[in-house]
Amino acid sequence: MDYNYLREQINRDLTELCVTIGDRHPGSERNQRAVNYSLGRMAGAIPDAVMIPFECLDWEYGNITLKVGDEIVEAYVGPYNESCQITGPFKMASTIEELANIGAAGHILVLHGELCKEQLTAKSFVFYNPEHHQQIIALLEEKKPLAIIAVTGRNPETTGALCPFPLIEDGDFLIPSCYVDEAAGARIMAHLGDEIFLSMESRRIPSQAHNIIGTIKGRSIERIVFCAHIDTKKDTPGAIDNAGGICLLLALADQLRDYDGKYSIELLAINGEDYYSYPGGMRYLEDNRDRLGEILLVVNCDGVGARGSRTTFCHFNASEKIQQIVNSTFKDQSKYLPVDPWYSSDHMTFAMNGVPALALTTEAFNEIWATIAHTEKDTIDGVDSNILAGVALSLCELIDRLNLLP
Repeated sequence: MDYNYLREQINRDLTELCVTIGDRHPGSERNQRAVNYSLGRMAGAIPDAVMIPFECLDWEYGNITLKVGDEIVEAYVGPYNESCQITGPFKMASTIEELANIGAAGHILVLHGELCKEQLTAKSFVFYNPEHHQQIIALLEEKKPLAIIAVTGRNPETTGALCPFPLIEDGDFLIPSCYVDEAAGARIMAHLGDEIFLSMESRRIPSQAHNIIGTIKGRSIERIVFCAHIDTKKDTPGAIDNAGGICLLLALADQLRDYDGKYSIELLAINGEDYYSYPGGMRYLEDNRDRLGEILLVVNCDGVGARGSRTTFCHFNASEKIQQIVNSTFKDQSKYLPVDPWYSSDHMTFAMNGVPALALTTEAFNEIWATIAHTEKDTIDGVDSNILAGVALSLCELIDRLNLLP
């Protein structure tokens, strides 16, 4: 397919997803608009494209007032809270030991220090849930504070560029929570002995979202799966994370209209990679548990296309022959760079189940994750459609090379 056509279509798709639609958090009306748009684009190129539904929570929030003694302190509504209005004395804890020994019933609990260095894993997230996270959550639920105020800073590894970040982002956690930055935390702690007044407007909304699966049949039941997540964090346009990946799936659909290869091709838009319980990925695993052995290779695209940056790639569980094919396809070091494996995003759904996987992202991953990811700064201006068009052509070349396997 003509490179210029690909680039222009990618620009149109980026504009629709990031500018016209924008925030695509799961369960929201805008998320469904993105699914409908992407499904329509995919179905216009290949005959078999469907939506797969799953249940999830949307949420919306309004004002928050946090008052300590007579001082108003800036605070942020924690994700997936219900509205509350609470007045009470407060206690503080900075370590698991302090939390275990504190009596929090009838009090608002201010968490800081070691307890707030990283976001706590949601209770229902099955792929990664360290013991100390489980211990903290269990203690909080056992102690039954009136509410939780978390004093957080920056932790790019778990929450991108958000600063402060929500300590708790879990629709299954029922204690009201908010979060403040370290300066606000110091102001709160200076009022020890005073009461806190906390009022939050927030609600959970039972909803539904969808994965998209586009299938292009080959001569074998074995298949190559290309995946990208379609959702964003709330209040971000999600250009690099991850409209660029969805644009690659749509560009592949356009290029594979007349495909007649050995392996079937599956284009999978996963919904909910940035959602606390990963429902889209779990739905796909549930539906495909007995068919994972049919997958020759999964190619996950997340963060591809950052302006001024090469595309990186790494392998998981791939045979030496497949690694050779991948390395040969992405041999142009002015555009591509092999890197050590990175252990987040949708490819891990497959890699942890023994499926050969290839992960594509950007060379500027660490910088982007620390400065713009999961914020309103992740705009279309940071994405280069020329890079995406080049990657789309390389992915078609990869398919051709894989089809030559005996």
